[in-house]
Amino acid sequence: MITYSINDLSKTSDRYNLYILPCIPATLQECISFLQSQNIPVVNIGKEISTFINGLEDYSYLNMDVFDFTIKLLEVTKAQINGSGNDVVAIYNLGILLEPALELKTSQMIKEFSKSTSLIIIWENQMDLTEELCWPTQKNDYFFDFTDTHLKTLQNAI
Repeated sequence: MITYSINDLSKTSDRYNLYILPCIPATLQECISFLQSQNIPVVNIGKEISTFINGLEDYSYLNMDVFDFTIKLLEVTKAQINGSGNDVVAIYNLGILLEPALELKTSQMIKEFSKSTSLIIIWENQMDLTEELCWPTQKNDYFFDFTDTHLKTLQNAI
């Protein structure tokens, strides 16, 4: 398995600039603090989307509203970490994206966004060798499928 460092984020020119920062729940805040110390913006997707949905008056187009909100949120949050190269943003708490009522094609949305921005997924759950991100208790029901994408692992980043 090839691993990458924080310095590689802004220099990559791959089709998908998609990274995973594995951690355990006990070290999640430490991972977030480290990324922020490297001037990498970090977004709690679950909190932001739930706040957005709570403020909606009409749920007729919920899936499109959440999709547009998520992309805009990532666009306005991303930043360059060293003055040149790719923009970077980190996200965590992604479970809401798999909510059936939202009808989002989450893996596709994440991959498309990572074409123009280095995207770090802070993942404190199970990661299968097949590049599927899942929760241990819902492994077969809810997961992010990146099997057709090279999901780059950030190791020893902290």
